[in-house]
Amino acid sequence: MPREKKKRGRREEEKNSKRKHDETLQSAAKRLKSDDTENEPESNDIVINGDAGDDYIGFEIEAASGAQPPPEEDVFHGLLDPEEQEYYSNVNNKIVANDFESAEDRAIFIAAVHRETQGKELKVASSQSCSRYLEKIIMLSTAEQLRSLFSKFLGNLTYLVRHRFGSHCCETLFLEAAKYVGKESRDSEGEEADLPTMEELFLQAADELEPNMGFLLTDRFASHTVRVLFLVLSGEPLDDSSVKAMLASKKKEKLEAPAATELQSTQNKRVVPKTFRPALEKLIHSAISALDTTYLRALATHPTGNPVLQLLVRLELSHPGKNKRLEANSVFKKLLPDEDLEDDTESAKFISGLLYDPTGSHLVEIFVHDLAGKTFKKLYRNILMPRLSSMAKNDIASFVAVRILERLGKDDLTEAKTLLLSEIPILVSRRRTGLIKVLVERCAVREVDLEDLSDVLKAEYGNEPGQFLPKLLDFKPSDTEDHTQIADESRDKPVSTPRKTDVHDSLLAQAMLRAPKTDAIVQDSLLAVDDRTLLQMCQDSAASRVIQTALSPSSSNTQFRRQFVPRFYGHIATLSQDLTGSYVADALWTATDGLHYMKERLAKELAGHESELRPSPFGRNVWKNWAMDSYQRRPSEWRALAKGYDKEEPKAEIVSTTGKHANDTPAEKKSAIQIARERFAQKKVQGAKHQKTPARGANAVPTNA
Repeated sequence: MPREKKKRGRREEEKNSKRKHDETLQSAAKRLKSDDTENEPESNDIVINGDAGDDYIGFEIEAASGAQPPPEEDVFHGLLDPEEQEYYSNVNNKIVANDFESAEDRAIFIAAVHRETQGKELKVASSQSCSRYLEKIIMLSTAEQLRSLFSKFLGNLTYLVRHRFGSHCCETLFLEAAKYVGKESRDSEGEEADLPTMEELFLQAADELEPNMGFLLTDRFASHTVRVLFLVLSGEPLDDSSVKAMLASKKKEKLEAPAATELQSTQNKRVVPKTFRPALEKLIHSAISALDTTYLRALATHPTGNPVLQLLVRLELSHPGKNKRLEANSVFKKLLPDEDLEDDTESAKFISGLLYDPTGSHLVEIFVHDLAGKTFKKLYRNILMPRLSSMAKNDIASFVAVRILERLGKDDLTEAKTLLLSEIPILVSRRRTGLIKVLVERCAVREVDLEDLSDVLKAEYGNEPGQFLPKLLDFKPSDTEDHTQIADESRDKPVSTPRKTDVHDSLLAQAMLRAPKTDAIVQDSLLAVDDRTLLQMCQDSAASRVIQTALSPSSSNTQFRRQFVPRFYGHIATLSQDLTGSYVADALWTATDGLHYMKERLAKELAGHESELRPSPFGRNVWKNWAMDSYQRRPSEWRALAKGYDKEEPKAEIVSTTGKHANDTPAEKKSAIQIARERFAQKKVQGAKHQKTPARGANAVPTNA
């Protein structure tokens, strides 16, 4: 049956304000006539309500559920007058300008806005333009003001969370109110004293949304608000980067209030009342109790339902309690009912289908990351390991392969590395270096031998040291000595600058420098490249990161730094005047730790180009970081700074009666040269302390006596 054609007000947003006002009133009148018997559908037809499109999953159709989706909302809260819209526009301009004299002045202004908004909260939240302004007002509101607004939204939450603009206001309100849960002051006066607490408000919101939770999971707008409510009730951090991707898409408009202050750091685990956990479990049970395995698995590939399902699985697996996921009504048990996860089971086929799906693969990543060790071993051995080689070559499944490598232990990682060695040439030819980088990093952490992997990389990128790193980075130097300067005679001609290095290739080279067995390959290549290519790499944003990593001092690269630092003699002044090269010049300060004669030579070169460095903003930063003013005016202080004599002497360690250190941390073993340097520094300091001024007068002793 063809879908009923309806007039939607939002489709006329680009028209002038007068016509938009009239057509919105007409659409409201049409919604009020929805009870007309002439428009009733036949009993055998299915009518899709709301903004659901072709990807809508009608879970409520199932007879076993007995729950019907909320009807088309017939509540119309009205439109704001032009004067009211202009008022909130001026409020927004005031907030953006942030020209308040003090924090108290800003608080008075926000309180006045709340008084003006009384009785119009739902109209403002439903407005296309003013809903954005309301979000900024919410970010600057106090706990009492949030409680008042929250209480006005209650009773209309089902309408607001499904509204195109009201849903964003509900999200912001939930996030801001979550900061004050359990922290409200009990000495409130006036109307605020009669308002429910934040805990009670969230519990009432959960009760109000519970009957329609199964429908709201796949609603275009409500699903985002439901995810935020789940997070608030769970106590999980709200600013975690891994959680933000499940809350909203990257296209969501980011609104900020310039004067907003954080009450607490939401990066850490939040402490929530004990009543939140039963409320969360009740919401989840209401959402999935009527869904069988088939319908729940359909959410895994649903663009709107998949993020909600990810969040439900994550909350369930991360919740303390070993038997929680084994319950018959749990999300995990419904998705994967097979206990052993054998390769020929329906659960294995379901996981295999998700691996290569752009939407469903994110759910497999959640399984790999959060499953218990015993269950993950079954999943890996029976389903994931036989497909690891093919996953590594796929554009989508390779992200799951990366998660798998991060989870494996030493023995399984050794076996996985053997499986992936034959696929390295294909990954290199396709420039898929992200998985190789993770493999190198995890093998270094797990202390897995990387000699065979280094041989494969050398064979693919070239055994000649001078060509290995440029080929790895796909770096092609320009023909000119300095591509940043253009000759006068060729200014009118287009100048071809070298293509920038890919960031993923640079990350692979940095990972190889930090891992044993592979660091020597990159170091030998850096020593073998010519000076012109090296200088241009220093001025490339991605390639310079590799050079900075190579210059980072460590106990294993001292000999390399002795050979590599002299390559910059005569070039540090040029690098200091470049935006990217100045970072390499700064890295040379720490790279010459323990190599004082090299540091003095580079400082002398900087001092000789003072007239060129002073006008350059980047050169001034390098001049400051190298403490060149002290070098010129107080050479002794600069030498003490360069040699590390200015650092505080380590405090004496407290030893307990058992003979162990109080902090129970093993002291790092110092080399003989470090011990000798410390003794020399202590003698020099003690000699300066005991040095006395020569006596004068009759008691003076001749120096030549």
